Amino acid sequence: MKNEITLSEFLRLYNSIYQGCLLYIARHFPQFEDEEARDICSDAMTKAFSRFHTYDPAKGAFTTWLYTIASNTAIDHANDSKRGLGATLALPTPVSEDDAQYNSDIVDADTKNPMDLILEKEREEKKRVCVKKLTDEEQLILSMREEGRPFSEIAQRLGIPSTTARTKSRRATHKLKKMMETSDELS
Repeated sequence: MKNEITLSEFLRLYNSIYQGCLLYIARHFPQFEDEEARDICSDAMTKAFSRFHTYDPAKGAFTTWLYTIASNTAIDHANDSKRGLGATLALPTPVSEDDAQYNSDIVDADTKNPMDLILEKEREEKKRVCVKKLTDEEQLILSMREEGRPFSEIAQRLGIPSTTARTKSRRATHKLKKMMETSDELS
C-alpha cells in the first residue's frame, strides 16, 4: 500500500517539524550561518515532500528519515559552496493557468484554522514563561538570534569570541527546548 499525503497535511507536518530540522542542521553543521541553515532546511523539506512516497515506517522513524535527507542536503550544499556553485532556489513562475491555480492553492492551504491559532498562542505563552526562567545572558542571546543578529554581533555585545557566542546560543536554545518539553510533560 502506497503512503499518500495531501498538501495541507504536509504543511501541518512541515510546521510542526521545521524547527527540529533547523536545530538539527545548526547542531550538526555549525559552519552554516542562520540564513543558509534555513535555506538548507527548506530544501530538505521540499525534497522530503517530493519523496514522501518512498518513506517506509518499517525502516525507521519519520524524523530519522527526514534528518537523513537534511544531512545529505547540507552536505550537498557544503560541497557546492566549496566548488563555487552555491545558489538559492527560487519558485518557478507559473507556466500555465493550472500552475497559477496550484500556487494559489498552496497559499490558501497555508492559512491556519482557529484550533491551530489557539495552540500557537498557548505555545508562545509557554515559551514566554520558560524564557523568563533563563539567565539574562541567555535571554539576550536568544532575543538577538530571533532578531536575526549574526553571532559576530552577539559576540561583540557580550565581549566573547564568536564561537563562544554560537555555543552559548545552542546551549540556551537546548535549555529552552528542554524546559518547554518538561512543561509539556507536566501539563
